[in-house]
Amino acid sequence: MEKFHRECQRWKFRCEQTQIPSTPTLEIMLLSLPEDLYTNVAMCFYLLLAMPVSTASAERLFRTIRRFKTYLRSTMTTERMS
Repeated sequence: MEKFHRECQRWKFRCEQTQIPSTPTLEIMLLSLPEDLYTNVAMCFYLLLAMPVSTASAERLFRTIRRFKTYLRSTMTTERMS
């Protein structure tokens, strides 16, 4: 944990000293990152890039399931009820 903390401090100092845009994206940060010097920071950036931005796909799936179940309930005939 101490190594990661020192590495983050070095990365922060490097960002302050270099000419990185004021609002960089993670892609820009990764391109300017020497991975052999900042292995843990690079790993954190890759994890952040892999994380989903929102839960929209899961919400869409649940909404579709709910709509399908509603359709099945509303079209239930006497044959299906028994």
